[in-house]
Amino acid sequence: MRTSPSLLLVPMTVLGICGGCASLDATNAAHRGNSYGAAAYAPSTQDWRLRWQAADPRRARQTALADCAAADCQIVLEFGPGQCGTLALGQSGYGVGKGDSLEAAETAALGECRRTDSNCRVIPAECNL
Repeated sequence: MRTSPSLLLVPMTVLGICGGCASLDATNAAHRGNSYGAAAYAPSTQDWRLRWQAADPRRARQTALADCAAADCQIVLEFGPGQCGTLALGQSGYGVGKGDSLEAAETAALGECRRTDSNCRVIPAECNL
């Protein structure tokens, strides 16, 4: 009995796809475990940028600063693997917070902001998974 050449290609294609999927999953899992974040803030304009899941701390800082529109943007927060981070902005100040959950980061940022300003709003936190 003769086998059609097209039938032989199907298993090879499936094997090629599945082999690639396994390595992609391993790469993504490794990256998620080692991601970093940073927040940049400009006091003159209250412009802010929050970046997370960067490959390393330097890249997190660079991306946050590059995306911030004001000349006086500066890094005000860095957070590492497994951490969440955010800012709380008031009329005359700001606060930053990090923690092991969205709620912990937001509570910390709000508490810090309220030390200098009673009218603070929290930027939704982001996490490095």
